[in-house]
Amino acid sequence: MLTGNVRGGRLSNLVAAYWSDALSVGLVSALAFTLLALRRAWRRERELARTDELTGIVNRRAFYELADQEIKRVARYGKAFTVACFDIDDFKVVNDRYGHAAGDAVLRLAADTAKQTIRASDAVARLGGDEFAILLHETTAAASETVIRKLRMAIQRIVQVNGRRMTVSFGAVTCLEAPETVEALVSAADQLLYAAKRAGKNRARHRVLAAPPSPRSQSRIPLAC
Repeated sequence: MLTGNVRGGRLSNLVAAYWSDALSVGLVSALAFTLLALRRAWRRERELARTDELTGIVNRRAFYELADQEIKRVARYGKAFTVACFDIDDFKVVNDRYGHAAGDAVLRLAADTAKQTIRASDAVARLGGDEFAILLHETTAAASETVIRKLRMAIQRIVQVNGRRMTVSFGAVTCLEAPETVEALVSAADQLLYAAKRAGKNRARHRVLAAPPSPRSQSRIPLAC
């Protein structure tokens, strides 16, 4: 009887140990799954906070973060980059004449066209309303003018409302030196955009920003964001 009790006790202890281990593994697995789900949810929320709901491209907040990284990069490595703001000419006419649904379709198509036209390493953002911005990574003035011309032609060819081809105006700034802030840089591009509008629309205005000239170099364009 004692031998049987001992064996039974050992068996019970063994079963209890296996059961405890199984519970531990299950708890660890459940915890790992929960943490993974929470991490995925956090990443999703973070992505949504950086994405424009209508067009699916990055929003103003995300664009400013990317532009700030470029400013730090040019300050450290001296690599030129370009920021360009653009909007759709006579966009208000589309909303007034054809409705906001047509206007939203134009914005989405313009965003898709811009995203497909620029490089994967670059970024296109919706700043608000019908105003967009592009960030051209390590791009000189000459190269950015080529990209902007290509984008203007692509939008004019693709974006249409009832057979009417839509056009866009651009204001672009190429930085050879780091500007003080992203806000100042975007403001400079905005001013050039409005200059393009006043000049007749469907065109681009471009400026190169560099450090103030030194006594040894008087040929550089002053930085005036």
